[in-house]
Amino acid sequence: MAESFRIMAAMALTALAAQGAAAADNPLARGLFAPPAADAPIAGSWNGTDLEKRSACTHPENEGNRGTYAQFDITTNDATGYMVIQQTGITGLQCTYSGIATGTGDARSWTGSYYCSTDGKHGTFTSRSILVTPNALAIHLDAKLDTTETCTIEAVIAGGRIP
Repeated sequence: MAESFRIMAAMALTALAAQGAAAADNPLARGLFAPPAADAPIAGSWNGTDLEKRSACTHPENEGNRGTYAQFDITTNDATGYMVIQQTGITGLQCTYSGIATGTGDARSWTGSYYCSTDGKHGTFTSRSILVTPNALAIHLDAKLDTTETCTIEAVIAGGRIP
């Protein structure tokens, strides 16, 4: 009986498809995250990680992958486009990223400089992509240190919050 039900269901779906019926919504085809909301605010506090892949360092021992759990406090100025992230890591790391952000939603980009007061690290950065939803943040950056260490860094600042 179960086999005949499967056959009948398959025939019914085939008949519907032949009539131009809309296909069922496939949740797996939508991806892992909801699409970014153009009006999702980036400003506020986020908790998450700063993941880095360092290469081409002056001191090869500094190359490789790093990760720091942190709180990211983001402020923006809509009139000037200026955006600042104050990173406070559980390791005591204190870094400030600041620069000009342009665009909205999927088309947002950000370029500027950063400085870590705890270890003296500083450099410049440009975003590859920025994803903001009400509950999720992901900023993919290319950075270059410009002190006694000159690593090239690919980084992801990612966090979540409950609005």
